[in-house]
Amino acid sequence: MKKYYALKEILKFYKSHIGFYVGFVIILILKAVISFYSAMLVADIIANMMSQNFKAVFISASINLGILIVYHLLSYANTYFYKNLENRVRYDLQQKVIESSLNIKMSYYDNLGSGVIVTRLTSDISHISERFKSLTEKIVNIIRRLAYLVYIFFLDVYIGLFVLASVVVVSLVYTIRIHYLAKLKPAVKTQREVVNSKIIETIRAVKDVKTLNCDENVLSLVGEAQNEYIKRDNHEYYVGNFLSKMHELFIDISNYLFMGLSIFLMLKTNLTATVFYTCYLYKDHTFTLASELGDLRYKLAECEVCAERLFSIVYPNVEDIDTYGSKYEKNYQGGIVFKDVRFSYVAGLEVLKGVNFEIKPKTTTALVGESGCGKSTITSLIGHLYYKNSGKILLGNSEIDTLSKEFIRDNIAIVNQFPYLFNLSIRDNFKMINSKITDEEIWQLLENVMLKDFIKSLPNGLDSVIGEGGCQLSGGQRQKLCIARALCRDVKVMIFDEATSSLDNASQTEVMEVIKALSSRITIIIIAHRLSTITFAKNILLIKDGEVVGSGTHEELIKSSPYYKMLYINSAGE
Repeated sequence: MKKYYALKEILKFYKSHIGFYVGFVIILILKAVISFYSAMLVADIIANMMSQNFKAVFISASINLGILIVYHLLSYANTYFYKNLENRVRYDLQQKVIESSLNIKMSYYDNLGSGVIVTRLTSDISHISERFKSLTEKIVNIIRRLAYLVYIFFLDVYIGLFVLASVVVVSLVYTIRIHYLAKLKPAVKTQREVVNSKIIETIRAVKDVKTLNCDENVLSLVGEAQNEYIKRDNHEYYVGNFLSKMHELFIDISNYLFMGLSIFLMLKTNLTATVFYTCYLYKDHTFTLASELGDLRYKLAECEVCAERLFSIVYPNVEDIDTYGSKYEKNYQGGIVFKDVRFSYVAGLEVLKGVNFEIKPKTTTALVGESGCGKSTITSLIGHLYYKNSGKILLGNSEIDTLSKEFIRDNIAIVNQFPYLFNLSIRDNFKMINSKITDEEIWQLLENVMLKDFIKSLPNGLDSVIGEGGCQLSGGQRQKLCIARALCRDVKVMIFDEATSSLDNASQTEVMEVIKALSSRITIIIIAHRLSTITFAKNILLIKDGEVVGSGTHEELIKSSPYYKMLYINSAGE
């Protein structure tokens, strides 16, 4: 991997707003020039004070005050350029990361975790933004401090050589510091990411944590991650602080030697007090050149770490990216065929073991079996959320691998057991799925799922904000609203994965009537725990240990399959 490749990618985002960046840099350069001349004027003031030329002192001090006022005005003006640059680049980066994360395979999410992605979207982008500003300022400062060094050589070559040698020595100490910090920083960041991920998971699961009475265990789990982070963070800080103090010690020693050299030159050469004072004022600016160079390398390395983590999502490995074909099959009616399909989440542990079945267009098919038998996996493969290991999945006359993303998303909808509702109004939740849907169409869909009267009773109707995940609704209301929302697209296949499991019997009956009505125009696939709700299905696929072990209507399976009969009797008692 090329060095600083991620930073080069970051630069592409800044180039999109080059006007703001150029304005920011120009003002930094103007401020650097002012600082240089301000230091010269201070030296001139001291020299004139020593010679008691007070008129010259007053003139120099007045000029210095004037340029310092300009300096502060420029600093204020620069906030306009930088804040616009910072926020626009942050927007572009976050949009790019979110867009890329929506094109990453579900298996990538399973391995990484949503908490990690959230951390990279927030913390890492903030760090990059802050560090990029600092890096730009450091580069300008380094140029300014090099100008000081050149001017010291102009004043006295011996002092110039001494200052240059001091800069080299201090730079070596700083290089050692940066070397160790660069090795320790990634581990600290990784552990901070683990802590953030566990905290986010804890907040999201707060209801379950309370009801399962596992507060102490959750706190212990988070605490272990926090303790590991503290251990790594402390180690990095101790090492960095020790080397920082060594750097400061070398500067103090250099200052002491500078005084000795200056006294020697005053006694042996024609070094004047004015030149001494000027060099004395400038040397501090020059000595910090070493720390500026070191900080530049350190911040580059730190920014690179954040950028690499960020771009691992923006530009993930090829095998982690969702893959689609280019075909858009016209006149697709909703037929699905599985031919010897095999799949595993973990290598060597097959979940589906050669599944074969056919679903006719505009029919209702139920998938039945014990938990873990592969029912939800089958629906995930149909929705192209996961990818088969072998075999064929046909949608109409085309293999799923050859079909475009647009075709699959246009024609297949899944309502799972825990669908997500956005923290928006009811109307906006529908418009997230279909931006052209009208209020009349929304009310009709709500009526179809027996939810219209309830929504009308709310003070704000369709403008009612329902909270994160629909937390202001009951479980049954959330599920009905999700089903209505899924119906707002003209899909050909609709999958209900335990979609009615949280409804009471009355609500479930109402929703199942809606599903029955839909089956005359689209293909319906149902996974249901209570088998009494799917007896109307024209075809029931009986799945056991990743294989289809039977199929037929409810009546046929009751007669021919003891396993199905057992499942049916057990579910009826629940």
